[in-house]
Amino acid sequence: MRINVDLSVNDYDRELFAERRIVLETREGEGLPHIVLKILSMAMFHDVALQVEPTMDDDDRYKPDLLIRAEDYRPKLWVECGACRVQKLDKVTFKHYDANVVMLKRTAREAREIMERCRGEVRRIQAIEFIGFDNGFVDLVANVLTGKNDVVAIISGDALQLVIDGTTHSTTIHRFKSEK
Repeated sequence: MRINVDLSVNDYDRELFAERRIVLETREGEGLPHIVLKILSMAMFHDVALQVEPTMDDDDRYKPDLLIRAEDYRPKLWVECGACRVQKLDKVTFKHYDANVVMLKRTAREAREIMERCRGEVRRIQAIEFIGFDNGFVDLVANVLTGKNDVVAIISGDALQLVIDGTTHSTTIHRFKSEK
């Protein structure tokens, strides 16, 4: 399925107002909740250098959902949305040792669960920020997406509102870090 999104981002903490138009497509094994997580991550980590589903070097076995590159072309921010194997997180954080890695999940519980599964398995777990949202939020937003969407994301602290075609949906951004 193809989703057209006109995204406006109001991030009060970063004093940022930005707009971006993007076309997102579901790939095999992905559903609309995965698209919602990409939209949320585009809003939360908005940057002119943010790439969606970027091409990677031939020697890179893994590919992120979103990426910001440093000046030396190495990953600076690597974002994974939805399903992701612990092994992938270990390999990515080890190979790209200076990158910040973000793992977005649908709920706070799912984010905590993958963080717990990573303990003892991911050598650089401290490089990963695990993020989830209120129960039902991602699925609710997925149910209102259509082929063309005007989306306004309003972010202040851990509060996030998405206004989609005039209807507001609110959530808390639940963030988790593991020291080891």
